[in-house]
Amino acid sequence: MNKKRRGNPPFQFRLDPELRQAMEKAQKEDGDESLAGWIKRIIRKELQSRDINIK
Repeated sequence: MNKKRRGNPPFQFRLDPELRQAMEKAQKEDGDESLAGWIKRIIRKELQSRDINIK
């Protein structure tokens, strides 16, 4: 049986504990609900600064 995945596939990477702690602090200060949401927002902002627009 072939099961279809729902949604977007996950992207995993390793973080040093100090980097993760700093990222979580920034995420909370910025008011993002999750670290994943904060990362996506930061990446979108960087892409826009390079004139790469996504929805």
